[in-house]
Amino acid sequence: MNTMEGYAQFGEDVKLRRLLASDATGLHADGVYVEIGGNDGVTGSNTLLFEELGYRCVVVEPVPYLARRIREHRRCIVVEAAADRTNGRARFLVARGGDTLSTLDNENRVHSRIDEHPHLEEIQVVTKTLDTMLEEAGLTAGADRLELVSIDVEGNETSVLQGFSITRWKPRVVIVEDNSFGRDRTVRSWFAESGYVRFRLTGVNHWYCRSDDALLNRRRHRLAARIAAAVVRAYGAISRRGCPALSNR
Repeated sequence: MNTMEGYAQFGEDVKLRRLLASDATGLHADGVYVEIGGNDGVTGSNTLLFEELGYRCVVVEPVPYLARRIREHRRCIVVEAAADRTNGRARFLVARGGDTLSTLDNENRVHSRIDEHPHLEEIQVVTKTLDTMLEEAGLTAGADRLELVSIDVEGNETSVLQGFSITRWKPRVVIVEDNSFGRDRTVRSWFAESGYVRFRLTGVNHWYCRSDDALLNRRRHRLAARIAAAVVRAYGAISRRGCPALSNR
């Protein structure tokens, strides 16, 4: 496969490569690409393209058979655990035949689409904070350059972010899936409080960068993201998609 075709659901990997390559310094040889919710490591992957280009990757996937597939097909560091606000163990719901809907069975379940799936299996998984995962992967804040952190956890985004010291790790780009169709402002508020701004949307994925990033944080980028977000919110309202529990937020 021509790697420039990419693997990501909405072309995020190809778009990000082109965007970072347009910087005066280009793509950094020591860049690290992190993916939370790796699925099988290939289908819809936001990091596989960068691995094929020779960059270091860390992929997080709690479902054992999916983590095994990643190890079989990738050279990346595989973390077989669920990203959460604390280290421990928890119930995890696996959507058999619809793996991308799988998520932790906690208070954030209402944010997910897991109950749309007819075949659910409950398993016990290890939970770790993203801080712990990065440290155990041998990364050091301030020394290792996180070019991308991709988060696709079917509604558990807030808990993942609560276990991530973003101002310490300073990732350049964070891509977060939002299946609420813009009806839940919690994640965006968290980023704003951390000094990050939304500068792009691709499908249901929101892109954030540091407010001091001169290449990414441009007025035209933010305006385009706001327009795209308004369209997505309108679609969610008309189609009644997204989480009903958030309709009054």
